[in-house]
Amino acid sequence: MTLISLQINRLTNVLMKISLWLGIALCIVMVVATLGQVFCRFTHLFTFETSEEIARFSMCWLAMLGSAAALRQGRHLGVRILVDHLPSGVYDKYLAPIIQLVMLAFFLLVTIKGWAFAMRGAMQVSPALQIPMMYPYLCLPVGGALMALSMVADMLQDRFPTSAGSNASIASTVMEDISEVAATCENAQDVPVFDPLNQNRDSK
Repeated sequence: MTLISLQINRLTNVLMKISLWLGIALCIVMVVATLGQVFCRFTHLFTFETSEEIARFSMCWLAMLGSAAALRQGRHLGVRILVDHLPSGVYDKYLAPIIQLVMLAFFLLVTIKGWAFAMRGAMQVSPALQIPMMYPYLCLPVGGALMALSMVADMLQDRFPTSAGSNASIASTVMEDISEVAATCENAQDVPVFDPLNQNRDSK
């Protein structure tokens, strides 16, 4: 199982790097298309009728690919109100595996339903680009599959640690990151911290 964990984590790392670079490229495409539309609107030199669809479809793919890459790095937000009141060790031992399974089930559902939705859009054509809507809709199953793979890799890494695994446990990384930030802030006494709620008090 350790070898399987190693191979799956290596595959996940490669796919996440590809997703990250594709996301950067799509972000550039989206910005260029939006700026091009604004330029054409004010100069009237030429028409850029496809700019809106290019930006919209790029944003859809960027959101799904970026979500997959962020999930691998443990960058998604989490709610800690209940977790903070649990006894020590209860979350990692009992709740984290349940959360991982629930997240995996959700990502698989997004993949399956997203694929069916994309196939239904195969006969529909976008008004401006004149491409099958299947291609924009494919961001759902692709993103869902990438996040499901990332979750499987994280579950294997928790039980069969390897050198290729991510050091961010998806189910508990938010707690660890916040504790690290809190410790850093406590040690950095001379660094000013922006706190809009206490602006009046500090200015006195």
